[in-house]
Amino acid sequence: MLFANLDNFNKKDYEHLQEAINFLKTTDLTKTPLGRSHQKGESFFCQTLDYKTEPITDFKFEIHNKRLDLHYIVEGEERIDVSSDTNYYPISEYNEDRDIQYVNEPRRFNQVVLHQGDFILIGMHEPHRTNGLIDKPTHVRKVVLKLGF
Repeated sequence: MLFANLDNFNKKDYEHLQEAINFLKTTDLTKTPLGRSHQKGESFFCQTLDYKTEPITDFKFEIHNKRLDLHYIVEGEERIDVSSDTNYYPISEYNEDRDIQYVNEPRRFNQVVLHQGDFILIGMHEPHRTNGLIDKPTHVRKVVLKLGF
């Protein structure tokens, strides 16, 4: 499944997707170190996270200008809100080092629930917020692959 708005879709952004999927299938993701690892040139790098989910409204929407986010749930489950509406307003300065900027809540967004083994690919400039609990706080181990182009 690929969820995108046709006006904002650029096939070139997705060139490294197969390489990222191969990484997910061939790597023991229960043992990747927390934080950034597995840099594959400009193709992608791995960011491993370990946390308890919280109410999604505790988080702000964010966007990225340089890389796509592939969120893969290794353990647990979480809610992610994502929008293809790129008509957002910044509520923070863009952080070049982290490739992140916080934006206002979009008028329209979708709620996606990810369970163990599920992933979602979020395009550049697509507002999203993560780490949301479903029914109660749950432990999550997640790998976010940051795909370059």
